[in-house]
Amino acid sequence: MRKVKNIAFMVVLVTSFLLGACKEKRENNNTTTNTIQILENMSSFNEIINSKQPVLVDFYADWCAPCRMMAPVLEQVASEMQGKVKILKVNVDKNRDAAMKYGIRSIPTLILFQKGEVKWQGVGVIQADQIKQILQQKTN
Repeated sequence: MRKVKNIAFMVVLVTSFLLGACKEKRENNNTTTNTIQILENMSSFNEIINSKQPVLVDFYADWCAPCRMMAPVLEQVASEMQGKVKILKVNVDKNRDAAMKYGIRSIPTLILFQKGEVKWQGVGVIQADQIKQILQQKTN
């Protein structure tokens, strides 16, 4: 009987730990949506990339493992360069026209726009320091 109580206690403990971790992850995800915009409606895309502020667009897909690896990298860049660059995520499965227009053949593909002009384009997982260096070089 004592063994059953110990097991039940461990199940409750592990469950509460996991629920707390999930809640923390949801709260963290809510904060990242303020710095990284997932663009669902492409009607505003041209307006956004034509702004004076540099715009880094991440062309991705939900099923793509390297794309998921880029998410924390982009969050780091967004938090460290807050106000200096806008970061957009465009799902290529939902926005095939945009992917075709910019010749997206591999994902993740990052394109840096400023005043509607493509300043830089890169494919694959790129580290935060490298992205920040590119942003500084290409937007000055």
